[in-house]
Amino acid sequence: MAVETRVQRRMTATREGLVNAALVLFARQGIYDTTVEDITEAADVGKGTFYQHFPSKTAIIRHLLHDGFNDLLAQCRREVAAAPTATERVQRLLLAQFQFFDKRRDLLILFHQVRGWLKLYTDERRTLQKEYERYIHFLASELRKALDGKRWSRATLKQMACAMAGFVTGYLSYQVIISGAQQDGAGALDIPVRMFLEGVVGDTGRGVVYGEPMSSARGGGVKERLDPGRS
Repeated sequence: MAVETRVQRRMTATREGLVNAALVLFARQGIYDTTVEDITEAADVGKGTFYQHFPSKTAIIRHLLHDGFNDLLAQCRREVAAAPTATERVQRLLLAQFQFFDKRRDLLILFHQVRGWLKLYTDERRTLQKEYERYIHFLASELRKALDGKRWSRATLKQMACAMAGFVTGYLSYQVIISGAQQDGAGALDIPVRMFLEGVVGDTGRGVVYGEPMSSARGGGVKERLDPGRS
């Protein structure tokens, strides 16, 4: 029993070493240029050992996507659970994603690259696409809870979820290009968060971000602007 446990621990450690090495290399030199040989060399194991754990490079990419999205969604759930109001739930959902990717630039880069890879319609495209669909489904579900889902069509919620995901990763991707690893300070997210909330809650977003009273002076909010055909 003790021998089996030691073997299992070694196998787990080897798998984790491969996963960690792959993530570092994908973030540094990209998923296109990184080979299985690069990963095994960085993890200090042979190619045969790699294939004992993963049948292909795509398989380890999917593993990284799955674990990465698990961590992201877990952080989002923790943040929104404590939201006292529906509008603050949207704000916390948005901020949780910004904060997650701001800390995990390696996953931001990976997710961005894989999105581009999916456009090539590879044979294994569907297995990777499912992870992004899980992310969008989660966001749409959280938005439905926060924004009175009975008033919204499923298609509109999905569009809003895609907009939120694209807004977060797109903004941070440009931050990486312009500023690199440099952080812009604690208030750097105020402007993008307020911009997104402008569209969702129908005012300047100050009621959520800065604790000021909410206002409907901007003309009915997102309901009329995004889903005018529903009542």
